[in-house]
Amino acid sequence: MPAKKQITKDMILQAALKLLKRSGMEAVTIKTLAAELNCSTQPVYLSFESMDALREELILLAIEEFKETIRSQSRDGEVRLYDMEYIYFARREPKLFCFLFMRARAFSEMKQILLPVIEKSVQELMELYHISHEKADYLHDHLWMHTHGIASMIATDFCDWDMDKVKYMLEECRSAFTKGYEV
Repeated sequence: MPAKKQITKDMILQAALKLLKRSGMEAVTIKTLAAELNCSTQPVYLSFESMDALREELILLAIEEFKETIRSQSRDGEVRLYDMEYIYFARREPKLFCFLFMRARAFSEMKQILLPVIEKSVQELMELYHISHEKADYLHDHLWMHTHGIASMIATDFCDWDMDKVKYMLEECRSAFTKGYEV
């Protein structure tokens, strides 16, 4: 009977997430993972055929972390890409936020995972403002784009705005974007 793996795939992914949150994706290498796990590089090579394969699974883990964080801090347990929780996440986890939302092809890699979140928000906007799916989708994208811009500036230390100011700006933006839809 073969020996039981001492370093599991899950342990490697958790170590990768920890490194990612601390130092960014560029710090996640076979050697840094081995050092983080206090082992040789062999367990990493045995668990993942390539760094691309590890990154694909890390994306899934990172998205789940993002959604769970947003859910736990949301007033109603929902994930919306245009609420203050999105910005708070960018502030608390800037490296993770940048990995998820500010790298080349990020959305295309995560689209299938984010679509249910987006669609739920679109449905909510349809019901709230009595608008078509097309208009709600457009409104969602406007709100997300504005929120993402603020979150990106905070995550990259482009600006260090007071969060009360950010909340006010976000409320003003939402009011401006939804003015034509209010009943």
